[in-house]
Amino acid sequence: MSGIGAAHAALTAAAEPWEIQIGRDLADGLDTEPPARWSRPGAAAEDLADLVGPGEVLFAPSATRRSAGGVVWTPEQALGAGPRGVALWVDDLPYPRVVGVIPYAELVAVEHAMSGRYACLVLTGLRKTLVFRYRSWAWPAVADLLTQVRSRALRPGTPEPAHAGPPSLGWHGLPAAPLVALGHTRHTRYLRAEPEPPRRWLWQPSRPAAFVVLTRQELVVARHVLGQRPLARGVQLLTVARDRITGLAARGDRLRVSTVGSVHEVELIPELAAEARDRFAPMLRADGRGRARSARKTAPHV
Repeated sequence: MSGIGAAHAALTAAAEPWEIQIGRDLADGLDTEPPARWSRPGAAAEDLADLVGPGEVLFAPSATRRSAGGVVWTPEQALGAGPRGVALWVDDLPYPRVVGVIPYAELVAVEHAMSGRYACLVLTGLRKTLVFRYRSWAWPAVADLLTQVRSRALRPGTPEPAHAGPPSLGWHGLPAAPLVALGHTRHTRYLRAEPEPPRRWLWQPSRPAAFVVLTRQELVVARHVLGQRPLARGVQLLTVARDRITGLAARGDRLRVSTVGSVHEVELIPELAAEARDRFAPMLRADGRGRARSARKTAPHV
């Protein structure tokens, strides 16, 4: 599957400073079988707890990945989510190091992509972007941490959006509903779900099913393979904090979500991209006008 911009590009991006370029013959002997369960490295857990507080830690063992320049070797990584934020730790031998930290108040967007046995999670903050690459068999553990991160990032004191129409019904039937509502039905105010129809002829490639949801806190776009369970087998996912969105546009089969300093793209069928833009862009603009009016009202008179 493809279609989540930054995360899909990160799957085959050039080597990071802590990665090593290797030959394909060496790569075949380095790949390891999936462990029975993910371990929790002591050094990484301690470093991450110091920065974001004690919480959940995902550990990705060292492995190879495809890149634009061939094959690279990625050392052990750990992604931690604590009470104060999320942080990425990489065993950059000989010195372990923390790549970056994103406080929950600064989390703008979350993107997830999968391609075969490779998967990638991209967390975008106001000042930092964290990229966590792992093997797709570990998706259920990543999904649990991803849900926790988004739940903690949601600010319960956020006022009701300016454009608050009647709640849409039917979100419980979505295959990835727990990834959308995060267990709180009050966050799912607006919904548009349209599975992409299969092609008429067998020789025509069929895209994954897709849906777009606008909740009180986020814009959520998800794609999954028909007939598979997204929570168990994986999903392409984009979530953007609603109060960070500055624009929503559809260009052909691309839905573009603009925020301050970044643009996030998702590949959809043109009809779904246009419908999401037509339905949700006015709501987002209404939210912006509401905030602007409040700001002018409270501004001191000169």
